[in-house]
Amino acid sequence: MKIGVYGSATGDFSDEIKEKAREIGKQIAKKGHILITGGCLGLPYEAVLGAYEIRGKCIGFSPALTKKEHVGLYNLPTKGFSELIFVPEDYVYAKSPMACKKYRNISSVLEIDSAIFIAGETGTMNEFTNAYDFGKKIGVLEGSGGISDNAIKELLKVLTKKTGAKIIFDSNPVSLVNKITLL
Repeated sequence: MKIGVYGSATGDFSDEIKEKAREIGKQIAKKGHILITGGCLGLPYEAVLGAYEIRGKCIGFSPALTKKEHVGLYNLPTKGFSELIFVPEDYVYAKSPMACKKYRNISSVLEIDSAIFIAGETGTMNEFTNAYDFGKKIGVLEGSGGISDNAIKELLKVLTKKTGAKIIFDSNPVSLVNKITLL
């Protein structure tokens, strides 16, 4: 199973939330699943580092066109990733960093079976709505801040489109990963 971890790439996170993100990565790897992220820093990268600690497979969908750009232009990490997938250089909007970020978002969500959301802001909301539209299994880490605490629940109150998405909420990273793999 491929499980995407999405959430805040920047911000001042508590040690508790960072540890929960790492534990999510460890649990995904312990179960033999592949962890997918947007190749960024922050809470998704904490999950990568957790999986990396126990030699889990992690794939990052970078907003960059090349590894050189990933590291130099975007200042993004490579440690912990088994593979980085880049935006095609012939993509019609390749010169627009924001378009490349959204290309990365939709590409990574299409690749996954399930998604876990930790905190997050507008980019994470974009990934959430993509996962919802594509009928993915979705887990939300409650108490992690950002859109994961209130905005997702508020959005779900007004959505009427039936996509087949299944959504669970849990504040415990171990039981969240367990539940998402059983949906």
